[in-house]
Amino acid sequence: MNFLNIPSFSNILFLFRSGWRDLINTDFYQLKFSEIEFAAKVGLILFLFVLLKIVWILIGRWLGRDNYSRKDSGHLISEKKYLPARFFLALPTLALFVPLSAIIFAIGNPYFATSKTEIKHIESRTRIDLRDVSGSMSFIFNSINKVKGEIAMRSHLKFLDMRRGKNDRVAFWLFSSDLFPIQEDFVIDDDLLYLQVYDAPWELGGAEYFYRPDDGRARVPQNRYLKVDGQGGTKLSETLRAAIQTFDIDATRQKLPFTKSNGRSVLIITDAAISDFSETKFEFQELGKRGIKPYVIFIDDANGETNSNSLANRHELLEEVGRLGGKFFPVSDERAIEKAYQEIDKLEKIKVEVTKKTLKIPTFQKFIFLAILALTVIIPIGLIFKLFYYP
Repeated sequence: MNFLNIPSFSNILFLFRSGWRDLINTDFYQLKFSEIEFAAKVGLILFLFVLLKIVWILIGRWLGRDNYSRKDSGHLISEKKYLPARFFLALPTLALFVPLSAIIFAIGNPYFATSKTEIKHIESRTRIDLRDVSGSMSFIFNSINKVKGEIAMRSHLKFLDMRRGKNDRVAFWLFSSDLFPIQEDFVIDDDLLYLQVYDAPWELGGAEYFYRPDDGRARVPQNRYLKVDGQGGTKLSETLRAAIQTFDIDATRQKLPFTKSNGRSVLIITDAAISDFSETKFEFQELGKRGIKPYVIFIDDANGETNSNSLANRHELLEEVGRLGGKFFPVSDERAIEKAYQEIDKLEKIKVEVTKKTLKIPTFQKFIFLAILALTVIIPIGLIFKLFYYP
């Protein structure tokens, strides 16, 4: 068992082969550089260091110092062996010009400029993921020493892992007292979405970050708290209103009927203790008119919610979700995320148009690979030469 997670030789060889094929198939005449001036300055500094080293050696010889021989060492070295030895020993040092040059080119931020626009049609489902980051999400969930915000994040990540490769078009927003889009428009990029969900804060609040172990708020890391004035409450209606507008704009763009499901859904990760149920109910009805299915990953713990009206709204909110054909999945149920995945998977797939615009393709990694490749050759050869002439 590979406890250290060290890549095998075959994996390393595969990486080198892939990098080499990518390198030799590159049209370097088409390259452009966005940081050419900075790279030139770095190159000039390196050149001055090399020049200073050469001058230092020449001055040393002029003063009678020679690093390669001593006349009083007791050994006579013939010129026939001395000159070839110096030549071969100097070759690896001279060859360092290749990786250094490659690194300077990488510093110049090389790229291929293109204005290619690719339009294709794929079968997909469309979803907006909404995650609750209100004040109550900072309280410990069911006494398991994890805050509800962390439970919400990890449940969401688990769901995304299950949906990976399904071609879902997803937007990702946070909500507290107001809406905070993270990924505002729909994208088909599993890795990007996963990173955005992982990096998003667990709580938005209007006050500075504080640590209060006396009331259960003892586990929110400071880097997971985002101070935003006026936040901390749980209002969902404005967020759903924006979601409906986004779905309508997308339906117009995709030339889809407004009153059909078309594989569209809203996934809400929340403790469901909202304060604006009457307004939210109206927006849920608007979702129903469009056939958009609501699903709730339910953080089923009332801990941290001080507003009794908000707690009273929980049952009505979940009941409204069910009435519209959606479902809620308590995170205390170990199979809840799997069930949510299955429900989304039941929605029909439709063909949608995806436009991909590529304006700049970075290629610095090609020069980094060239530098690594050169060093893997130069270093062993230098050691071999040294062992051969100085056994």
